[in-house]
Amino acid sequence: MSPDGASDSPAVTGAGAALLAPRWKPAPGPQWGPAATVPSARRWRPSPKLVVAVAVPVVLLVVAGTVVAVTRPDLPRPKVLDTAALQRQVLTVLRTDYGLNADTVACPVDQPVIEGHRFTCTAEVDGATVTTWVTVRSTGQLEVARPK
Repeated sequence: MSPDGASDSPAVTGAGAALLAPRWKPAPGPQWGPAATVPSARRWRPSPKLVVAVAVPVVLLVVAGTVVAVTRPDLPRPKVLDTAALQRQVLTVLRTDYGLNADTVACPVDQPVIEGHRFTCTAEVDGATVTTWVTVRSTGQLEVARPK
């Protein structure tokens, strides 16, 4: 450019202007990806008949199980240990068999009476909290391990 603002190169007009025009076209859009997806594509939704066909049997099973449980209390239920009696028995074993000065014992509730089932109880021995393993050997018989 010249100092007066005029262009140093001659202005191209006419047929010469067509030669200087770009001869490229913009690239086409992507063939895949988010821009290539069809916006009107529908997502799959389960039909109401399918929902009913699955939900009705499940609801019927739950209702039937509840009705049987309420109306038939004589059905066998899993036996669990009496927590108060269990704690007394563990306390007795700690005092008499192991000669420990045990004050209190805390055992988890609803322990099943299944041979070989093992759980822990905590006891207060000489002011310190100790843990002992209890194993169910047969119905009503328990094995209490020496606390560590």
